[in-house]
Amino acid sequence: MWNYIEPWIDRRQYALVTFSVLVGSWLLYSSITSRKVSSLADLTTVEGQLSRYSFIDGKKGTKRYYIWLTQYNASFQIPADFISYFDKDHFKEAVGPGQTISISISKDDINKTRHSNYRIRIYSLQTESQSFLLSSFTLKKENNIIQYMIGPLFIMAGIGYYLYRHKKMGNVYR
Repeated sequence: MWNYIEPWIDRRQYALVTFSVLVGSWLLYSSITSRKVSSLADLTTVEGQLSRYSFIDGKKGTKRYYIWLTQYNASFQIPADFISYFDKDHFKEAVGPGQTISISISKDDINKTRHSNYRIRIYSLQTESQSFLLSSFTLKKENNIIQYMIGPLFIMAGIGYYLYRHKKMGNVYR
């Protein structure tokens, strides 16, 4: 029995196939089962006074952008995927603590706003007169078809490598 299992974990034989299929399966599963916001109807707007914000540009390109409102315990996060659409410099100049801002979030997250241990994804951010993050861009990014293609590509790459190795080795086990 071990003779049939060992090649799948041996790095010289099929470990790459096993890794590719497992990662591809996980990516496919997570992209299918995760809750996605697909349209404006899936969003709700919360308003509140800006308590503070934190825009951290870390080493090696990591970025963590958070906003806190005085009326809510949760922190609101601009996801890394949306940061390129966010006008950070304009926001810093135009908005200060105590100013009222509107944030669009998923309807599924509305109950989490009262709990301090949640980070809620922001889909749009605006004041009465200015917009800093538009939901039209964030929804387009959120519903990008590529996220559904990566998992199957990993699986197909693993199967392709298996067929290549199988043909090359002639179905011989060590």
